[in-house]
Amino acid sequence: MTMALAHEPPATDLDGGVHAIPVDVQRIEAELHFDVASPHARGRARVWFTASSSGHPVLDLRQQPGDVSLDGRPLGAEALPHRNLGGGPDARMRVLAVPVAPGPHLLEVDYPIDTPDCEGARPIGWIPEGVHFDLWMSDLHPGRYLEMWIPANLCHDRFELQLSVSITGTDRPHSVVANGRVRTLDEGLSFLISYPATYTALSPMLVIAPADELASQRSRVALRGRVEPLRVVVARHTSVDADLDAVEADIASWLVQLAERYGPWVHGDTFRAVVWEPGRGMEYDGATTAALGAMEHEVFHSWFGRGVKPATSRDGWIDEAFTSWATASRRREGPRFSEEPLSLSSAPVVLYPEHPWSRFTPVASYSAGAAFFGGLAALLGDAGRLRSAMGAWYRAYAGELVTTGGLATFLASWAGVDVAPWFDRFVYGRE
Repeated sequence: MTMALAHEPPATDLDGGVHAIPVDVQRIEAELHFDVASPHARGRARVWFTASSSGHPVLDLRQQPGDVSLDGRPLGAEALPHRNLGGGPDARMRVLAVPVAPGPHLLEVDYPIDTPDCEGARPIGWIPEGVHFDLWMSDLHPGRYLEMWIPANLCHDRFELQLSVSITGTDRPHSVVANGRVRTLDEGLSFLISYPATYTALSPMLVIAPADELASQRSRVALRGRVEPLRVVVARHTSVDADLDAVEADIASWLVQLAERYGPWVHGDTFRAVVWEPGRGMEYDGATTAALGAMEHEVFHSWFGRGVKPATSRDGWIDEAFTSWATASRRREGPRFSEEPLSLSSAPVVLYPEHPWSRFTPVASYSAGAAFFGGLAALLGDAGRLRSAMGAWYRAYAGELVTTGGLATFLASWAGVDVAPWFDRFVYGRE
C-alpha cells in the first residue's frame, strides 16, 4: 500500500452516476508563464497518476481549465468540473467527467492564470517591467495549497514536482526563492525548479520578484545531528523594513534550539526565509514566508507541520496547536508552555473536522488547540514532560505523515496516561 492510499479519503458516489475516486499522483510537470507586457499569465501541467479502481478521478485546480486531455485524448474544458464531495463550504474538488480503468494515466491541462478561486487568495502582482509572485498558501481555507496554481491532490499524497517558470515582455532580470533545486536558464527570466518526491501539495515554496527588489544573504549554522552546517538563506523585498542580520541571528538560534530539544532537521541542506510585511506567515518544507512577528512560529513548523506533516487536512490542527502552545503566536492569548488543566465538563471543541473530504484547519486550533496542549501538559505532569513526549513522537516519525489517532496512541503509551477522554472532548468535539 502506498502512503497516498494509506490516508486518502474514500470514494464517493455523486449525482449522475459519477463514482468519484481518489488517485495517487506520482509526478507533476508544470509551466507557469508570465507575460509582463500584456500582462497575463498562463499555466500548463502534466499529471501522472494511478487509479486503484475504476471511476472518475478527483484532483483540484483553482483556475479555470482550458484544454484538457487524458492519456493523449482531448476532452475539452468541460471535462474537469468542480463537484461537491461533502467536505463543507468551498471544499469542492474537480472530478473528471470520464471514468478511468485501474492503472496509470496522464492528465494534461492548459489554462489561463488569474486570482485563484478560493478565499483569501491574492492576485499576481504586475508591476512596471516585472512581476511579484508568491504561492501564498494557507491552511485556513480550502483550495489554498498548490492547487491554487497547479493541478494537485490533497495533502495525503506525495509526488515529484518539476516546475518551469518563464517571464517575457521585459528585460528586467528576476530572482526566485524556492525550497527546491533552482536552475536559472535565461538571464533571470527563465527558471527550472525541481522539488523532491517527498513533497505534498502543502510543501513547495516559490517567490518571484525583480532581482533589484530582493535583498538576500546567506550564512551557516551548526545543528545537532548534522555533520555539515545547515545553510540559512534570508531574503526580503526592498520595501520591507527588516534587519536581515538580526533576522538571520534569530532564525539560527531557533534552529539550534529546536534541533536540540526535538530532534533532527529533515529538509536537506538549506533553510530559506522570505520576510514579508506584517500580517503574513506561512510554513513550507524547510522554508517560510513570514512577517517578523510570525517568524518564530513559522520556523517551528519546520519540525511540527513540515518535519512531521499532517496526513490529512483534518490532522492539520496538531501542528498549529502545538506550535502556538510552544511559541509566541499572534492568534493566541497567554504564555507559551502553559500548564492549565482542562475539565471534561467544559464545552467540547472540534479541531478535527468529521468529514473525510474536509479541507481546512479550524482557526480554533491556534487558541483552543494551544489550550488543549496546556491541558495535556498538566495531565502529563508539566510542560517539560509534554515537550519530551512530543520530541519522542517527532523523532519516531520525522519526515513522515502523522495522524491525530496516532498522536493520541503515542502519548498514552509514552506517558502511561489515558488521554483518550481529552482527545474525545477537545479534539473530536464529542459530548
